[in-house]
Order: sequence, then structure tokens, then C-alpha cells
Amino acid sequence: MRGINILGVNTKGKRKFVHGEKSYFWYVKEDDEDYGRIKLFIVSEDKKFNVSYEVGQSKKDRIPFIVIIGLEFGGLESGGRSGWVRIQTPLWGDDVITPGLVKTILEWSLMDKEKLIFVDWEGNVLTRGIK
Repeated sequence: MRGINILGVNTKGKRKFVHGEKSYFWYVKEDDEDYGRIKLFIVSEDKKFNVSYEVGQSKKDRIPFIVIIGLEFGGLESGGRSGWVRIQTPLWGDDVITPGLVKTILEWSLMDKEKLIFVDWEGNVLTRGIK
């Protein structure tokens, strides 16, 4: 069964990216649960790091954001959090997903950040924190 790791992430159809000593896998697909929007998914082999990013946010009139699905994300405490959270991101040239953009998003996601700006599902800044 090539491409399947029973303990980790299913790697079939995904591209591998090694950062430090950890392996990450990324792929782009239509998200049926989000009105068919095209998303970039990046997940670590152990599934602790897991994010999705909507392709083409740089062309929209809203703040770009990333959805944190896993428990690992730079600057975000995982303790006591349940469910997904959305964090404002820098503005990236994201019309075409390239390995270079994946590296940029992954490295930004892993680095500690002084302040995270939480947003709702439309990209509106949440002033009261996580609900």
C-alpha cells in the first residue's frame, strides 16, 4: 500500500516538504464543506500541525486568514482550545500555489508571533478573542 501510513497522514496524492527534522505534506483541493472553495492543506506526518488556506485571498477585499485545525501553531497555545480557529495572515501572492509559497506559509505558521489576530469565517476581526 504505497502512499498510506496507518499511524500518520495518508500521503497518497500529496507533496512532501521537510522542514527541520519534521515531514509535512501539502495538497490543493476543492473543499466540499466550504462551498467548493479551493484550499491549500498542509499537515504534519503526526497530524499535530494541520492548517488550511483558501487560494486567491490576495485578490479579495477582506483580510486573508488561515484556518488552524491541528494543535501546533506558532504563538498559539493549544491547551484548552477546542475546534478550529482562524488567524489573520500576511498578504501573500497566492493565485498559484507553488512549493515556495507552501514553504513561506509553513515557516510563518511555525514561528512564534507576538500577537495573533483572530478572525471569523468571513475574515472579520474578533475583538473578544476566541469563542
